[in-house]
Amino acid sequence: MSEFLDIALSFPPVVFSFGLILVVLYWLSVVVGALDVDVVDVGSDPEIEAGGFWGAFGFGAVPFTVVLSLWITLGWIVTVLGTSWVRSADVFIPSAASGTAVLVAGLGVGMLGAKLLTRPLARLFDDAPATHHADLVGKVCVVRTGTVTLDSGQAEVIDEEGAVILINVRRSPHEPEGIDDGLFARHSKVVVFDYDESDQVFLVVPVALPPDIAVIEA
Repeated sequence: MSEFLDIALSFPPVVFSFGLILVVLYWLSVVVGALDVDVVDVGSDPEIEAGGFWGAFGFGAVPFTVVLSLWITLGWIVTVLGTSWVRSADVFIPSAASGTAVLVAGLGVGMLGAKLLTRPLARLFDDAPATHHADLVGKVCVVRTGTVTLDSGQAEVIDEEGAVILINVRRSPHEPEGIDDGLFARHSKVVVFDYDESDQVFLVVPVALPPDIAVIEA
């Protein structure tokens, strides 16, 4: 175990090790509902998707967080294995040269592997519910994250074909005052009333507003 930690915290694996810790913490946050999968979604930016760095490598259709997680994980694996091999080799290799070579291999193989793994995922994101938002307005959905706020939240909804899909939802900044946050908690039912084109999220309100809440018509 000590030898493994020594390798993981040496150069070049250490370049990816701390990133891997952040990746694990991020996905744990996603699991418990504190964050959305697309908190940092480069693919949603048309300019980046069309001609930017990530779009040039075919990553535009997949959330940036997914790509980066795969890249860091694969890069870490490659650098750990490469460093282990260099240390066990009988031939003397200068540490600076071997470290640089392993780092380049980790970056390159990590990107290539991420691209290969995200190809099937791209089909899922191509069929994202945001492309069919008009059909979902007015539908009742169930909150699946810890809560829904102005900045984060996800819910399950049944589309026209009867399929259960996960959509990104947000509370409206213009909702009536006095609505209890508990009405947006996990497993609560909310209804989609609009779609925000700029942020590509659905706006929701509780299915049944309390009787003392007055809704002011625009």
